Amino acid sequence: MARNNGNEVSGWVGWVYFAGFMMLITGILQTIAGFAALLNDKYYLVTQEKLVAFDFTTWGWIHIVLGIVLITAGTSVVNGRLWGRVVAVFLAALGIIANFVFLPAYPIWSLILITIYTFVIYALTVHGDEAKV
Repeated sequence: MARNNGNEVSGWVGWVYFAGFMMLITGILQTIAGFAALLNDKYYLVTQEKLVAFDFTTWGWIHIVLGIVLITAGTSVVNGRLWGRVVAVFLAALGIIANFVFLPAYPIWSLILITIYTFVIYALTVHGDEAKV
């Protein structure tokens, strides 16, 4: 096993980096979706069965702020920062809850994401300190 600042590094450190990079990618995509909603309100298709709680400007800013939080926390996870791991665990837990809600609509996809989020939470809580620089 490799050593990192005196700590043993296991293979689970790869899941820690996976979580950080997934947060970075998701943050970038959320930010792009936010700018799409802000710059072109006809970009998103809205039907008669819509469930929209916000107008597109508010929706866009929510996506942009969430994207910035994800990018910042993902960078912190990759750099081994504790607060980034805390935010990542919180967001992964929200992802598990959201996918339980979508379980009847997308059962296989929801179960895959619940499994990945569970591994990410385990990796960040048990092995997250292995990523410290």
